[in-house]
Amino acid sequence: MKKYIVILLLFLFTTSCNKYISKNIYERTYNEEDVAMVDVYTHLYYYDVDSLYLHLWMVNDLTTDTISIRQHTIQKIITDMSRYQFVLSKYTYPTSLYWTFLIRYSGYKKDMQKGPVKPLPE
Repeated sequence: MKKYIVILLLFLFTTSCNKYISKNIYERTYNEEDVAMVDVYTHLYYYDVDSLYLHLWMVNDLTTDTISIRQHTIQKIITDMSRYQFVLSKYTYPTSLYWTFLIRYSGYKKDMQKGPVKPLPE
Protein backbone atom coordinates (compact mmCIF):
# COMPACT_ATOMS: atom_id res chain seq x y z
CA MET A 1 0.00 0.00 0.00
CA LYS A 2 2.89 2.35 0.79
CA LYS A 3 4.28 1.79 -2.71
CA TYR A 4 1.06 3.02 -4.29
CA ILE A 5 0.99 6.12 -2.12
CA VAL A 6 4.62 6.94 -2.94
CA ILE A 7 4.02 6.39 -6.67
CA LEU A 8 0.90 8.57 -6.52
CA LEU A 9 2.78 11.35 -4.71
CA LEU A 10 5.66 11.23 -7.21
CA PHE A 11 3.20 11.34 -10.11
CA LEU A 12 1.38 14.34 -8.64
CA PHE A 13 4.66 16.11 -7.93
CA THR A 14 6.03 15.66 -11.45
CA THR A 15 2.80 16.71 -13.17
CA SER A 16 2.35 19.79 -11.01
CA CYS A 17 5.84 21.10 -11.85
CA ASN A 18 5.18 21.18 -15.57
CA LYS A 19 1.88 23.02 -16.01
CA TYR A 20 0.40 23.82 -19.40
CA ILE A 21 -0.42 27.51 -19.64
CA SER A 22 -2.00 29.78 -22.20
CA LYS A 23 -1.70 33.52 -21.65
CA ASN A 24 -1.17 36.83 -23.37
CA ILE A 25 2.31 38.05 -22.52
CA TYR A 26 2.26 41.32 -24.46
CA GLU A 27 -0.52 43.55 -25.75
CA ARG A 28 -0.38 47.09 -27.08
CA THR A 29 -2.51 49.51 -29.12
CA TYR A 30 -1.13 52.00 -31.67
CA ASN A 31 -2.52 55.00 -33.52
CA GLU A 32 0.31 55.10 -36.06
CA GLU A 33 1.27 52.27 -38.41
CA ASP A 34 5.00 53.07 -38.37
CA VAL A 35 5.20 52.79 -34.58
CA ALA A 36 3.32 49.48 -34.70
CA MET A 37 5.63 48.01 -37.34
CA VAL A 38 8.77 48.97 -35.41
CA ASP A 39 7.39 47.34 -32.25
CA VAL A 40 6.29 44.19 -34.10
CA TYR A 41 9.64 43.60 -35.78
CA THR A 42 11.52 44.45 -32.58
CA HIS A 43 9.59 41.71 -30.77
CA LEU A 44 10.13 39.26 -33.62
CA TYR A 45 13.86 39.88 -33.25
CA TYR A 46 13.60 39.53 -29.45
CA TYR A 47 11.88 36.12 -29.74
CA ASP A 48 14.22 35.00 -32.56
CA VAL A 49 11.48 34.68 -35.18
CA ASP A 50 12.28 35.08 -38.86
CA SER A 51 11.38 38.60 -39.96
CA LEU A 52 8.97 37.65 -42.71
CA TYR A 53 7.24 40.44 -44.55
CA LEU A 54 3.77 41.12 -43.19
CA HIS A 55 2.05 40.07 -46.42
CA LEU A 56 3.54 36.55 -45.93
CA TRP A 57 1.83 36.06 -42.54
CA MET A 58 -1.53 34.26 -42.29
CA VAL A 59 -4.30 36.79 -42.95
CA ASN A 60 -7.80 36.88 -41.50
CA ASP A 61 -10.30 39.47 -42.77
CA LEU A 62 -13.42 40.27 -40.75
CA THR A 63 -15.94 42.77 -42.08
CA THR A 64 -19.32 44.09 -40.91
CA ASP A 65 -21.41 47.07 -41.94
CA THR A 66 -19.28 49.66 -40.19
CA ILE A 67 -16.04 47.97 -39.14
CA SER A 68 -13.25 46.11 -40.87
CA ILE A 69 -10.60 44.06 -39.05
CA ARG A 70 -7.56 42.59 -40.75
CA GLN A 71 -5.44 40.24 -38.65
CA HIS A 72 -1.95 39.03 -39.53
CA THR A 73 -0.72 35.98 -37.59
CA ILE A 74 2.59 34.14 -37.33
CA GLN A 75 3.72 31.43 -34.91
CA LYS A 76 6.99 30.31 -33.41
CA ILE A 77 6.78 26.64 -32.51
CA ILE A 78 9.12 25.63 -29.70
CA THR A 79 8.00 22.02 -29.11
CA ASP A 80 4.98 19.95 -30.16
CA MET A 81 2.95 21.49 -27.33
CA SER A 82 4.60 24.91 -26.84
CA ARG A 83 4.35 27.92 -29.15
CA TYR A 84 4.27 31.69 -29.39
CA GLN A 85 1.63 33.38 -31.52
CA PHE A 86 2.08 36.94 -32.80
CA VAL A 87 -1.08 38.75 -33.94
CA LEU A 88 -1.15 42.19 -35.54
CA SER A 89 -4.68 43.55 -36.09
CA LYS A 90 -5.76 46.62 -38.02
CA TYR A 91 -9.14 48.08 -37.03
CA THR A 92 -10.86 50.38 -39.50
CA TYR A 93 -13.88 52.28 -38.21
CA PRO A 94 -15.68 55.06 -40.12
CA THR A 95 -14.10 57.69 -37.85
CA SER A 96 -10.89 56.04 -36.64
CA LEU A 97 -8.07 53.69 -37.50
CA TYR A 98 -5.80 51.86 -35.08
CA TRP A 99 -3.63 48.74 -34.69
CA THR A 100 -3.15 46.22 -31.89
CA PHE A 101 -0.28 43.80 -31.37
CA LEU A 102 -0.61 40.71 -29.21
CA ILE A 103 1.87 37.99 -28.22
CA ARG A 104 0.27 34.86 -26.81
CA TYR A 105 2.12 31.90 -25.31
CA SER A 106 0.58 28.44 -25.14
CA GLY A 107 2.57 25.56 -23.75
CA TYR A 108 4.47 24.24 -20.81
CA LYS A 109 5.78 26.75 -18.33
CA LYS A 110 9.31 25.28 -18.55
CA ASP A 111 9.49 26.05 -22.31
CA MET A 112 8.60 29.73 -21.92
CA GLN A 113 11.44 32.04 -22.94
CA LYS A 114 12.92 33.84 -19.93
CA GLY A 115 14.95 36.53 -21.68
CA PRO A 116 16.10 37.74 -25.07
CA VAL A 117 17.80 35.21 -27.28
CA LYS A 118 20.18 37.85 -28.58
CA PRO A 119 20.68 41.50 -27.62
CA LEU A 120 18.36 44.04 -29.20
CA PRO A 121 19.94 46.28 -31.83
CA GLU A 122 21.04 49.71 -30.72
